[in-house]
Amino acid sequence: MKNPNRAFKDAIYEQFARIGKSVSSPKRLELLDLLCQGERTVEVLAKESSLTVANASQHLQVLRAARLVETEKEGLYVMYRLADQTVCEFFHAMQVLAENRLAEVEQIKRRFLEGREGMQPVDREALL
Repeated sequence: MKNPNRAFKDAIYEQFARIGKSVSSPKRLELLDLLCQGERTVEVLAKESSLTVANASQHLQVLRAARLVETEKEGLYVMYRLADQTVCEFFHAMQVLAENRLAEVEQIKRRFLEGREGMQPVDREALL
């Protein structure tokens, strides 16, 4: 017979692993990042993440199965949003962890910014 403490640990860590598995895809992380900025349709998410609608939908279903995202039907569209603020906080904590532990993150950022002349001003009308 299994020790009750062992059974508890096995069961609880299995649930924690569900979250880990659901965020093990770079594209799913990008979708979470987009949803941290606000709710969107699958079509918008697909376009912004350079995915097909079918692929975006599959990734969103994985996130939904882990209860990280929710949906709401609005007319003809299904809107996706984060389940709650803790999902965004988790995403940002993971970003900070990666930035602190993985030198590659800084290297990627540096390569991206090399040769750029800095930020360009954008007028108010361009933002709207």
